[in-house]
Amino acid sequence: MSLSNVARLDLWSFQIFFLALVGACSGCASGTTALWRAGASRVGYEATPLSAPKASSMVEVRLKPEFGAFEETRSQRYFACATTTVLRKAFLLEPEGLSAGEPERGYEVLAHVTTEEFPRDEEQSKIEGTGFSTTFGFGTDPFDLWEVRLDPAWRGEALARLRYLAGQLGADAVIGVFATGECEHHMWEGGAISFDPRSTSSPVHASGKLLGMQLRDVRLHGIAVRYE
Repeated sequence: MSLSNVARLDLWSFQIFFLALVGACSGCASGTTALWRAGASRVGYEATPLSAPKASSMVEVRLKPEFGAFEETRSQRYFACATTTVLRKAFLLEPEGLSAGEPERGYEVLAHVTTEEFPRDEEQSKIEGTGFSTTFGFGTDPFDLWEVRLDPAWRGEALARLRYLAGQLGADAVIGVFATGECEHHMWEGGAISFDPRSTSSPVHASGKLLGMQLRDVRLHGIAVRYE
């Protein structure tokens, strides 16, 4: 075997090792509980009995104060046979008079709740480019190319909807409330060293251009709880 072939094999072995290592490490990160659709998920909490529905005005709202170091704040999902990719980024809401953090009393979780999409703020929401390039995690990835924020005029209605969803489960409060903004693109051109040919992400190298980028809107997410 020639030296050039040995070099290529060594490089390929390193890439496989690196991808496997990153994949194993990424398993340490906690996945998001935010749904991709409006509604409630009781997965993991099915044994907790629900109470009679409560009026939205009786449901307390507590915002999420910060994201944990290993908490997932960026995610993507494929639609239409992977011809459309939806990118999603989480962000915190300004307090504006609402409390944040854990309640001072005990509680039991009923479900994770998510609203429909509410309009984005056209001034703060923007697409800054379509080209991306990353090497070993450094550079500009597709999530760095855009921002989406909630239109302040719709904040009250979005929170009211979250209260309503929690109230229908008999919850006393919806806690850990945060938002996600979305952007979609249709296919992409370029290349990436990845096990997934659809993905624009790679721990080694990825570069290209997103096609047909469009900003979407904002959903609110929270945890419906009942106080003990």
